[in-house]
Amino acid sequence: MKNHRMKTWSYLLLAALIPSATSVTFAQEANQSSTKVYQLRPDGVTAIIASNGALSGNAKRHSRSSNVVHGFDSPQDTVTWTVNVPQDDEYVVDVLYSKQEQAELEVSSGDSVLTAPSIIRTWDYRPFFWRQELPGTMHLKAGENQITFRVPDAKPVATSGRSPRFGQGVTEDFHLFSIELGTAAARKAEVERAKAIRGDASWMIEGKYGIFVHWSSQSRGFNIGEKRADWFQKSVEMFDVNVFADAVERTGASWITFTATHQGFYWPGPNAAIDKVAPGRTAERDLLGEIIDELDKRGIATLFYLHTGYNGYDPKVWREALGANDPDTKRFSDNIEAILRDCSLRYGEKLKGFGYMDGALAWDYPLNPSWEGWARAIKAGNPNAVVGLSTNRGPAVSPFSELGVTDGGSELRQPDPQLFGPGKQLGDVTPAWWCLMDRDGWFINRPMNAKWGPGPVHSTEEYVDFFKRMAEAKIPVTINLVLTADVTDDHPVFNPECIAVMEEVRKAVHGK
Repeated sequence: MKNHRMKTWSYLLLAALIPSATSVTFAQEANQSSTKVYQLRPDGVTAIIASNGALSGNAKRHSRSSNVVHGFDSPQDTVTWTVNVPQDDEYVVDVLYSKQEQAELEVSSGDSVLTAPSIIRTWDYRPFFWRQELPGTMHLKAGENQITFRVPDAKPVATSGRSPRFGQGVTEDFHLFSIELGTAAARKAEVERAKAIRGDASWMIEGKYGIFVHWSSQSRGFNIGEKRADWFQKSVEMFDVNVFADAVERTGASWITFTATHQGFYWPGPNAAIDKVAPGRTAERDLLGEIIDELDKRGIATLFYLHTGYNGYDPKVWREALGANDPDTKRFSDNIEAILRDCSLRYGEKLKGFGYMDGALAWDYPLNPSWEGWARAIKAGNPNAVVGLSTNRGPAVSPFSELGVTDGGSELRQPDPQLFGPGKQLGDVTPAWWCLMDRDGWFINRPMNAKWGPGPVHSTEEYVDFFKRMAEAKIPVTINLVLTADVTDDHPVFNPECIAVMEEVRKAVHGK
């Protein structure tokens, strides 16, 4: 997750002359070679990332959002991908994009052309980019096919200086994130398989709220100024589970979501699958297991958070070993699946799932992992385990997600019900809210010098009111409290001001 203090960025879109319509065919022919050939899945949906296509005209890759293409200033500005199809078939096509005003969408392959006006957004907040299924189906022949996207009625947009960049708001000019291809039969079967293994999140609704902690590789200690990854083994060895559990219990939390990894893939316990990928990133002490067991004794459930190591502390070596940089990313998908399965089988039914799979849409989705494989691995030791694939600022990732997951920052919001359900933007998941309390953000990435920061973003009264409203609405809340990297009994491991607020929340919501 990112720090909640977001900066507003703006950029100018260069105006360009619109070529004549007769040049469309030549522009497409001149740019048929794609940087990647996509093998379409016969049993599900294949995500095809915009920036992996061949670009023509003014279409260009976004300088900050590397998966995104923009610059659709004319009908001649296109993206073309090469796909390899297992057999002749009809494919349903989705487009994932951001655009404030309505525009015409077109996806074509040979004589097969699908068009539709873009949908008008009816919600106020996230998602800032969304999914739209085009009417009809696209015929693709067995073997290689060329697929082209364009905006037939495109024209230059004079963006304002306040135009949000992609992912931070709805963009004024058209931004394309991806298209998705899958046959109607494969899509239906995928949804049915997801329903058949769906986990149970009802206990979260009954429990009302939980605590989120980012015990990050980049966290700093109350008395230790270096990043935790630099003293990873020591941080695991010194972690006082009883001190931690005592502090969590004071909040009245029905569960915790604990970062198995965050911004650096260092796992505080045994995991043979990780050792196989990159030795030296696990611990002999099973700290994760000890946390689960101690909290379980106190009636507090445990969910894990997973960050696949795409950024943060020294990601390059880990991502290379994991297979994330391979042309064929199956090794990446298989390795994460093996890590999840080892974890689930080790902790069994006491581990309630991976409630927050961070970067699922922004970082993992472009690598086309087996979401089904990941979900089944998470449920290997607990069939009722919950899977939460983070949509963050976009739409649902996969039908194999069961919990609404987005980075809510410090905002106290109630999710919009129109976004949830089969075929809806955030999917058929249990609505939930994830937010932070400390003004310091999700974790502290600077020396603390034995001092806590300024405390909660909002007043005690505002938090109490919010938690009561969400409990009445049956929407589980998971709120992050900054945790020191050195979890010992010689200092408060959470900000005392935040603990004081949560004690008032506990009394108001649980009555004790």
